[in-house]
Order: sequence, then structure tokens, then C-alpha cells
Amino acid sequence: MRTLPTSRARTALGIASTAAAACALAVAPALTATPAAPTPGAPAPGATAPGATTPGATTPVNPSVTPVQVVVQVPTVQAITARIIRVDTGQVVGTLGPVNAMAGPTTIPWSGGRGPGGTGQPVADGQYRFEGLAADGVTPLPTTPATVDVDMTAPTPVITIPAPTVPASRRASLPLRPGGATEVRAIVRRPGNESPLVSGAWAPAGGGLPLPAALRSRGIIGTVQVTAEGRDAAGNIGTSEPVIWSVQPAPGGPTVVTRIKTRKPLVALTIDDGYGPSEATRMVEAARSAGVTITFCFNAINSRVWSASFQQMLRDAVKDGTLEICSHGYAHNTGKGTSESAGISDLSRNRPWDEIAGVASGPFYRPPYGAYGSGLLAAARATGYRYVVLWDVDTNDWQGPSASVITQRAVGGARRGSIVLMHTKPNSAAAFADIIRGMKRKGLEPVGLSELFAAGRPG
Repeated sequence: MRTLPTSRARTALGIASTAAAACALAVAPALTATPAAPTPGAPAPGATAPGATTPGATTPVNPSVTPVQVVVQVPTVQAITARIIRVDTGQVVGTLGPVNAMAGPTTIPWSGGRGPGGTGQPVADGQYRFEGLAADGVTPLPTTPATVDVDMTAPTPVITIPAPTVPASRRASLPLRPGGATEVRAIVRRPGNESPLVSGAWAPAGGGLPLPAALRSRGIIGTVQVTAEGRDAAGNIGTSEPVIWSVQPAPGGPTVVTRIKTRKPLVALTIDDGYGPSEATRMVEAARSAGVTITFCFNAINSRVWSASFQQMLRDAVKDGTLEICSHGYAHNTGKGTSESAGISDLSRNRPWDEIAGVASGPFYRPPYGAYGSGLLAAARATGYRYVVLWDVDTNDWQGPSASVITQRAVGGARRGSIVLMHTKPNSAAAFADIIRGMKRKGLEPVGLSELFAAGRPG
């Protein structure tokens, strides 16, 4: 295949040929296509000329991704054009050329546009054929491919996230509607963060979206954002709306954790109970303003004082990465002597907290008062809470100290890997923005429990 190069060769074509081709361009949109007459030695209809790489009519193609290589058989040196014709209507939707061609097969790429030169707005999905025209704008020339199936519509996969459960689900894939995709993969991020943590391998589309195996190998647990990326046979790629999911570690434990041993300058600000929705709201606002993540360990019994707007605020904060959650049990009445059965009941009854937040609280559980015995540890194991999360920095804000004292205790006691304990108290809410600023000045970044745990190991 070849095209005629250089200005000297183009001049040899003559003014008349160029004028005829220009006339053909001017009238082409109003024409109705006629079948191209066969030429001895030309490829059979539907065949591809030697060296052409265009898919056949049965293979959808997105020309904007993989341009269609339109091959015109040219008998003599001349300026040629090719019409783009929609098969079901016979309408000429665009033209290619004019191209100054030598005798023989000449390739003209088409990127899917309508109008002169094949540029402009993309054509609608459907089947198209091409008709090469000689310099007179009338004589048809053999052209391949015979037809192409154009598909420029991106798939629309949908993840149908299941409701949170206790124990939290350890499923390896999420329910999926492929939405036209033939292959899918999962992209996992921290909520509110554009940079992927891990991406799954492409897999045949079906009823499930496999979660990347690298989640476990990299120690990623807790709250993540999952997006399904789907592609079809034509190369179109579309993404789903992101969903929030809680990744669970392998069964075992539970492990009692007071801090995380890490080289990274990270700390977790954890807030218990939830009896003060206005204070909780102020804390979320301060965290969002500072671009950090905090963790609420709430009792569902306190949802009796949570308005619908407060509950929506919690869900929004989880989605945008401002908030993570852990379980604090339902009634705040367990302790060292709690039996396994009573502990299981209390933890299971706290499921409404997960439902309100829109994500499972597992694998994180904080026992009220930090008190636990063998019964409560067994209950945590039975309900899937792998980590019993205590603290190494206690603000004792429940005793009513001033905001400045709470700030000094939180910031002064914090170090890498610290877990700071607070409650939804008025003075704690008043101190919260200063605590975040103080941590940052100290070189420490507040993060959720998920990110802190991924940065090291329990200490």
C-alpha cells in the first residue's frame, strides 16, 4: 500500500482531477450510495487487502481508539475520495480525502468522524461501508473493508453493594452488572483519594467483580473505595460509580492493639460513643477542612438522638474519606465479666451503626472503657472483629477538662503510630481543629484506622 508523496507527483495529477474531486466532496453528503462495481484482480467483497489490519464486520470497532484502515484500489495515478455510508439508511455521512494516490492499493485512515475528511462529530454506533471514488467523483473504486461495525459507546458497569453484616463479609468479589463490558477489573482507592491503592487484573465480565489479590498481600484492610472498570470488544472503557467497602483480614485473633509500630508519621484520632451529634458534626467539619481522616467508634443505642440529616452527614463523610468507623458495641454496658453470648448479642445489635454509616465496622472493635475479658474476646472473634482497638494516648476528656488541656494531652502524648482516645464532648469538639493543627506542626498526619494499620504492625 502506498500514497503518492511529494509536491512534484501531486502536480502531475493536473488541475482537472483536483477540481473533480472537490466537486465530489461538495455534493457527497446529499448522495445515496450505490454498490461499488467489481474490478478484475480486486479483493472480493468483505475481504481485506494484503497488509490491512481492519477488523471484519463481525468485530465491533471504535475508530477513535483504533482507526479503520480504508483501502481503495486505484487503477491509475489520480486524486481519490472515499464516502462513508451508513448501511441501514444508505446515507452518506462523511467523506475521506481527496488523497493523491499512485496506482494500486491506497490506505486512508478513518477515526470515526462525520463530514469532509472524516473529521468532526463522531458517527452514531452502527454498521458502515465505504465507497471509493475516482477523480471524476462518480466512478466507484473497489474498497475494503466491506463493512465495519462501529461501537463508540462505553460500557456502564454497576456494582450492587450488599448491606453491611456482622460478621462483616469476607467475599472475594462484589456483585456486578457488566453493562455491556466483556472484561472488568477493580480499582481500589482510599475514599476521597484519586490515586489507586491497587488495581485488579482484567477478567471476563460476569456477575461478580473480583477484588485484587494484592489487597491481602499488601495488608490493606478496612474502608476502601472500589470502582469497576469495564471494557468491551471495541476497546471502549467505562467505569462504575464508586462504592464503599470494608476489606476484612484473614480470620483469627482477636489481637488487642494499643498503637501501631510504624516508621511513618501517622496517628489515628478516634472518637467514642456518639451521644453528641452536634459535637460529632463539628469534628467532621474540622477534619474535612484539614483534609484528614478520623474514626468514630459509636454505639447504635445513641442513634435515638441522631436526626436524618446527621445520619446523612455520616454517610457522606465516609464516602469522601473524612470518616472511618469501628464498633463500640450497642449499649456501652460490657466489661471484663461479660460472657461470650452476651458479647455476641451486644456486637450484633450494633449493626445499625454500620447500616447508618453505609459500611461494615469490622475488623475494628473498641470495648467500652477499654475493658474486656475472655468472654468479650471470644465474642469479638465470633463476630469477625479481628482487632480490639485500645489507645496509647488518653485525653480523659470525659472528665470535662478545658479545650486547651484536651489539646495539650492529645498533641503532647502523640507519637508515630499513636491511637488517641476522645469522646463527642463539647470541649473536645472545640479543641478538635487545634488538635489537628498541633499534630501537623509536630509532623504527624491524622489518618483512619485502616491506613494506620496498613502502615505497620500492632505494638
